[in-house]
Amino acid sequence: MKKRSVNNISAEILAAFLDGDATAQESKEIFAAFAEDAELRELIHISQSVDAELGLISQDCEFLPMTAMAATCNEENYCCLECEKYILRKLNIEFDEKQLFQNAIQNGWQKEKGTALHNVGRHLENEGLLVTRQYNASIEDIATALKENECVIVAVDGGELLGNRADEIIEDLVIGQIPDHTVVVLSLDEKSNTITLFDPNSSNADDTYPIGQFKDAWNDSKNYLVTISSKSVETYTPKPIDLSDVELTGDLNELREAIAENAHEIWAVSRQKEGWTYGPKRDDEKRLHPDMVPYSKLPESEKEYDREMAMKTIKLLKKLGYDLIKREETELYKVLKQRIQNSDEVFYCRSCGSVIYKHQLFCDKCGVELKMDWK
Repeated sequence: MKKRSVNNISAEILAAFLDGDATAQESKEIFAAFAEDAELRELIHISQSVDAELGLISQDCEFLPMTAMAATCNEENYCCLECEKYILRKLNIEFDEKQLFQNAIQNGWQKEKGTALHNVGRHLENEGLLVTRQYNASIEDIATALKENECVIVAVDGGELLGNRADEIIEDLVIGQIPDHTVVVLSLDEKSNTITLFDPNSSNADDTYPIGQFKDAWNDSKNYLVTISSKSVETYTPKPIDLSDVELTGDLNELREAIAENAHEIWAVSRQKEGWTYGPKRDDEKRLHPDMVPYSKLPESEKEYDREMAMKTIKLLKKLGYDLIKREETELYKVLKQRIQNSDEVFYCRSCGSVIYKHQLFCDKCGVELKMDWK
């Protein structure tokens, strides 16, 4: 089926946007089209409804945008790299710009469409600096970091930071919340209720915004905060991701037990290679350990430790937006597999014009049978 465009938005760009792979410039073009194109809004709404029905958009927890790409609104998408270079200069750490860029490419930190949020700060780590990452941070967390002379990078929705509230135009959709940009926080002024930033996109040395406007843009990254300092590791305060809103189904609870048992097996193999064997009491000198037994023979307290680690691993995957799908020959599995394999291709129903996918048998909106030759 021939691909078409909506309001000069190509099917390829629309598909990338729906999959979360559009560049900042492409997203900006789509947002600009929302206000005047009801058909485009309807297409996106239908696609999201289908995803929710199939479980691709889960409602059981709030996702964290770990893989969202921090990128500038130009073709280079180097805003994260520019923020890190700014901090290196501020801390008087010498660096080779060409080598910095090569490291970013070789290590996979810098992609064509930007830098994933979880890779913000990697260059600073390489320089021996203490880098911590945190979701659901607060303005108070930023203020505390600045008072302790730490450097601060945050991820924001670049359009919202500048006052482009495209999400208000399409308030019933979950799009319009794109953490596509990183900035360095320079200062907070509680008296004037403003925040000053270094923005790689700006020609100014710094820019000041109302804190409320900043918070709106920052919220779209689930308040992602990266702090950098040269302090001793003794000052480290763990800030794990909150998983309290993630619930596991029966199948995933079974998976938890399998992961826990295999984790013990991996631990035991590693210990065996180091020369450890079973002993009723731990003896580091003789390399004896009471847990060098099959998982089934472990004390319940040790099993619970492995289960807890397994459960938190599964919950973290769900929290970061990944769905675990049991490989069974069900219709749901077949549809999901086909859609994943063909997500780069977008087609439209001949009857109603809504978005459909390769190998789809019936249109999700009008229900018409899709008799097509998918070659």
